[in-house]
Amino acid sequence: MTGRLPGPPVPADEETRKLLDPYRLPDGRPLALFQVLAHSRAALDDLRRATSACLKGIALDARTREIAVLRICARAAAEAEWAVHVEMFAAEAGLGEDEVRATAAPGVWRGWSARDALLVRLADEIHDGCTVSDGLWAELADEYTPREIVELLLVVTQYLKVACLTNALGLRAPEGLPRLPHDLD
Repeated sequence: MTGRLPGPPVPADEETRKLLDPYRLPDGRPLALFQVLAHSRAALDDLRRATSACLKGIALDARTREIAVLRICARAAAEAEWAVHVEMFAAEAGLGEDEVRATAAPGVWRGWSARDALLVRLADEIHDGCTVSDGLWAELADEYTPREIVELLLVVTQYLKVACLTNALGLRAPEGLPRLPHDLD
């Protein structure tokens, strides 16, 4: 495991081991963030609960959710989390290679639909100022239901927190997973 803290070599108890089992890449490798947070049951439980809410407990479709997640992770330079989401969810979300790359591009890629561009702008505004401007809010309200807006805020802010944890812990993208493109302008 790369990063500033090792994951517990073997979680202290059987219950924690069972809690960590679902948090693996398709090839069976454990997800580093969950492994490291197992040092604190409170931190692990918080991440598990919030991740479940964002991935299973919301009405947003996978495409909407993943554009928001990938953009906020890219803006925060959280390559490890960005790579995990590309690997595990981009195909399910119907995101093509150009769209995945565009989540890391500066500005709003001209290939986004107007609806998708709102997601990029939302992630950018939250990343840059921890708020949403009145103008963007009005555009979101024209396109999304109140429930969808609340869920978008949940997803973007949760994954900003995940990005901060990933970066602070010094976690690196697992070997063989995509890397944030740095050749975009």
